[in-house]
Amino acid sequence: MGVVYRKSQTGWVVITIFGSVSIFLFLAFVNQWGSKPLPLTPFLVLELFFVGLGFLFYKLTVELGESTLRLTYGIGLIRITFEMDQLLETEIISTPWYYGLGIRITPKGMLYNIQGSKAIKIDYMRKDKKKSVMVGTPEPGRLKKALEDSSREQG
Repeated sequence: MGVVYRKSQTGWVVITIFGSVSIFLFLAFVNQWGSKPLPLTPFLVLELFFVGLGFLFYKLTVELGESTLRLTYGIGLIRITFEMDQLLETEIISTPWYYGLGIRITPKGMLYNIQGSKAIKIDYMRKDKKKSVMVGTPEPGRLKKALEDSSREQG
């Protein structure tokens, strides 16, 4: 069958934060700000670190196949795949701001998001074990419907 649902979302907060830090480091190095200016090696290490994090987390792509939910962050080095034998329940939820962005452990389980406060909580079975995951999305209604439609077609 192929891809049932696919949506990419840009993490503007991540881009803004890591971009700003990177620009500040560059300006601090070039202009030699402060009484102890930033030497070349620490500048390069910090710059590569923040630029690298930016490329790893600047977007999140959610892709739903027949029985597989795939999450891909940034340039694609971070990929998470959930194989679902049976969909049990889906619920649209709001995540509080203090749950943060990225890949997070929360009191309600794992959360994968990149922006906003809307997510979908997915309860499913995999190899006779109940599992749960929360996925941030700008269109929780469409993802919920795609999951439920895909589950009906399998069952």
